[in-house]
Amino acid sequence: MLLFTIIWTLICAAIIIGYPIYLFNKSSSFNDPQGMMSSNTVELLSFDITEQLPGWSFSLDVPQITEDILFNNPILFYLESEDTCLKLPMSNSSMGYTANVYKNVGKVYVTFKSLQDGVSNFYVPAWHLSKLKILIIKSKDKRIYGDWGAKPDRSTIHKGLAKAGVNIHDYEDMLGYFSNIATIDFKGHFKTRTQKRRNPNLPTIPKHDEELCSTG
Repeated sequence: MLLFTIIWTLICAAIIIGYPIYLFNKSSSFNDPQGMMSSNTVELLSFDITEQLPGWSFSLDVPQITEDILFNNPILFYLESEDTCLKLPMSNSSMGYTANVYKNVGKVYVTFKSLQDGVSNFYVPAWHLSKLKILIIKSKDKRIYGDWGAKPDRSTIHKGLAKAGVNIHDYEDMLGYFSNIATIDFKGHFKTRTQKRRNPNLPTIPKHDEELCSTG
């Protein structure tokens, strides 16, 4: 009887001590950065644009930008120039142009304007740019999503980037930051086909179902 009492006491003690530990470990699993990281994904796409230059604009088919992603996910665009990547939109004072990017379902459109007046088309030389890199952020983690869409300059990620000393205009810095808190899903490097040049003297009428959204 005494032996049974001792065994029963040990079992109860094990339950009393072990159950809180179990609950703590279970709670920690929800807050574990590695567990959270598995649900954070940054899709990386790379497009070769050398065949579309020289020119003042180019467009790409990007089927990865679905309607849901277009309206619900932050998307970053970087132009690879010589030995660096430049975030769009941007002003390149050394070359004398501004570049803007517009996105739609399955489409990306980039235009170049002269810095002198902001209106004249700027024809980028073929040697200057080589790739357009796209980062599609898929996450509910406020560290990399937050209120990006509503107030991009005041969003959680911008505050986190500033605190971490990360430059959002530096592609390598951003990729390094994301790789620590998300899975980088490289979708591949795509070779774009040469687009037919439009006559700049002919006006174009945008279709209502093809309205482009600017991005910052």
